[in-house]
Amino acid sequence: MKLLLAPLALVALLAAASSPAPSAAPRTLSVVCVRAPFFVFLASSNRPVRAHTFAAALGQRFELVGGPRTTLEGSAYYETNVVVTDPGYPPDAHYWINRDCAIPSK
Repeated sequence: MKLLLAPLALVALLAAASSPAPSAAPRTLSVVCVRAPFFVFLASSNRPVRAHTFAAALGQRFELVGGPRTTLEGSAYYETNVVVTDPGYPPDAHYWINRDCAIPSK
């Protein structure tokens, strides 16, 4: 019985140690509005708040981190890789851009 389990255990170990998948290139967001304000989401709300920082400009590109995140009103936002500098937010929080002003690309 032990002789039968050894090959099965070896097969299971080899299957679990498969080679990692190749990392995909990050997706980007291209800003298509002359000015695209940044937004932040409060932890307890589904409504974004306009950030107290600069606005993105036409042609700027950002890495797409997440989204679209749709609010109860039906507006959608993409999460950028730009870290929030507004006070009171976690250090890993990112700014969001309205879907009307950003187009994701590969």
